[in-house]
Order: sequence, then C-alpha cells, then structure tokens
Amino acid sequence: MKNTFSLLALLGVVTMCLNESRAQNRAEAQDSTADTTRASSPGILPLPIFFYTPETGTAGGAGLLFFFRPNENAATNRPSTTMLNFIYTEKKQIIAEASGEFYLAENLYKLSGGIQFLRFPQKFFGIGNNTSSSMEESYSSELYGMQFSWLRSLENGFQAGLSIFFENRRVYELIPGGLLSSGTILGSKDGITSGIGPLVTLDTRDNVFAPFTGSYYQFSIRTGLRALGSDYLITVTEVDLRKYLPFYGDGVMAFQAFGTSVSGDAPFHKLAELGGQNRMRGYYQGRYRDKNYVAVQAEYRLPLIWRFGGVAFAGTGDVAPSLSQFRLSDFKPSYGFGIRFAFEPKERLNLRLDFGLGDNSSGMYISVAEAF
Repeated sequence: MKNTFSLLALLGVVTMCLNESRAQNRAEAQDSTADTTRASSPGILPLPIFFYTPETGTAGGAGLLFFFRPNENAATNRPSTTMLNFIYTEKKQIIAEASGEFYLAENLYKLSGGIQFLRFPQKFFGIGNNTSSSMEESYSSELYGMQFSWLRSLENGFQAGLSIFFENRRVYELIPGGLLSSGTILGSKDGITSGIGPLVTLDTRDNVFAPFTGSYYQFSIRTGLRALGSDYLITVTEVDLRKYLPFYGDGVMAFQAFGTSVSGDAPFHKLAELGGQNRMRGYYQGRYRDKNYVAVQAEYRLPLIWRFGGVAFAGTGDVAPSLSQFRLSDFKPSYGFGIRFAFEPKERLNLRLDFGLGDNSSGMYISVAEAF
C-alpha cells in the first residue's frame, strides 16, 4: 500500500531529526558517506501521519521505524529493519501494517515480509494500457494479508530460497452500473489468493538503503495452490534488475529494469499494476493494469548541503495482455525530482519527498528509503 503523508508529517519528522542531530557530534553528522560496515547503535524513528482526501476525510496515525544490527560486534552485518504503521480515518477506515527485513548469522540468512490489514477506498480504471480517465470508478476493499520470504546466502552474492503469500480480500461499495458491479471482472467478489515459489537474488550492493555501488538482481515465481486455500490458480513471475554507479564525484546513478507476468485466471487486483511510489512515479498505482508489465527507470542522486540531497529521475513503462503485444509507441513517460534528508547518515537512511509527473498525471510521495 502506498504511503500517503502530508507536508505536515514531513515537517514533523524533519523537526524531530534536527532536534536529535544537535546532540550528535557535528563532524559525524556531516559525514554522509560514512563507512556503513561499521556497527552502529539501534535507532527508532517515530513518524506522525496526517492527511486528508475526499474518500477518507481527515486521517491520522503513527508509524514507527526500528533498525538494528543483530550483532553489533560483527562489522559486516547489514542492518535489520522493522516498520509499523497504524492509520485511522474520519470515515472509520483502517490501515495497519507490520513489516521487516532481518539479516541473521553474519548475513547468511535473510528473512523478510510482513502482515497487513487494510480497509480503504481505491480506484479502478478498467484493464489494459489504453483506458480512459473517464472510466474511473471507486470501490472499497478489506484485506488480510501476509507475505514472507526466506533466503540463504550462497557464493559471490547469490541468495536462494522460498517466498510464500496469503491474501484474503473482500470487495464492496461498488458503483452501481460500473464494471466491477456487473460481475464480469474476475475478483469483484470475495476471494483468497495464496501461493508459494522459488526466489533467487544476486546482491552486491554496498548498502541496502542507498547504494553507491553494486547490483541487485532478483527473480521469483509464485504459484497459487488450492492446498494453501487459494481460489485463484495463477502464477506470478517477476524480474527486478538494479545497478548503481558512482557519477561525478559524490553523485550516484541508479538504474532499474522491472518486469511482471501473470498467467492463469487472475483477479483484477492481482494483475500487474503500473504506478506507485517506487516505479512509474506520477501515476496512481493501478491506473493501468494487465497481465504483463514492464518498466525501466534511471535516477541521479547527489548530495547538496549538510544532510540534504536531491534526485532527478525519469523512466517509462507499460502494461499489455501478452508479451508479444507490447508496443514502444504505447509506453508511458515518468519523470520528476525529489529531496532527501539523511536522518541516519551512518546507515544512509533517508526521508524522501518526490514529485512525479506522467502523461496527464502527477503525484507526490513521502516515504522512508530510496525508491529502488
């Protein structure tokens, strides 16, 4: 679920970080390129959340980010993180999430995943890469879900393991006469989607939050199984390729190519979705959806002054019913810029504010850590 904070939340977080930084040694605070292989003390960042939308009315809540190293004496251990969010809205809607990423036994094992409860209005624009904004219809969904993966390190940065997911979704408050209420769209009624599959990664990044160098390649296949309670027998294949290169002194060029393919009779809410806070920024997540999705993006990251940095990004992507039906002329643009504030310089952990633009579309995103 996309994090949606207001500028008030940004100011609150930055103020807390500034107050905390006064108690630190100034030289340490300015060292944004500190050696992240050094052990550091655990850190906790509370995140006040406040926003307003016509669908929710006034909404508020809190988030809590906790990061630590399982063994501070092991200098090469990567930091583990836990994130908790709780939001309650004027219209009695709830978002509650708990997620984490843990590196154990000198980085030999990586456990990641989370659980989520969601009751929230969403938008549906139909299926395909040429849907009109006039097709927009609202609906609400209630979701209980979880996803976990287990990886074991092999050699030369390779990791292999399993990923499992479970999602129980109820769809309600459909627009009378709309596509979803017609019953012709698979997934417009209640259903469970669950499955399991292999996961392989190659991770040579020098830092998990904001890499300066290295690569991150991931390939996964997840198949829905009746034995795990799934109502939908689908297979989801994903490829995520990222590369990080130093560029003009302290700057970094980051590249990503991402692809998703969904086979079988998939409910509309499990189709590949274009948009969101990490890929194709500037589009509502799910503005375009179909069985196949491809996106590429590049981002230039550079330090500005003290703990502040800036980014400029651009990308393109599209969805299609099959791989053979992608057309370069149909690909949609995504571009924009952002501001970064390093509230934990040693770990290169940033608060980010991005402004994304697309084809007759735009979005603002406030979150923790880089988009990719």
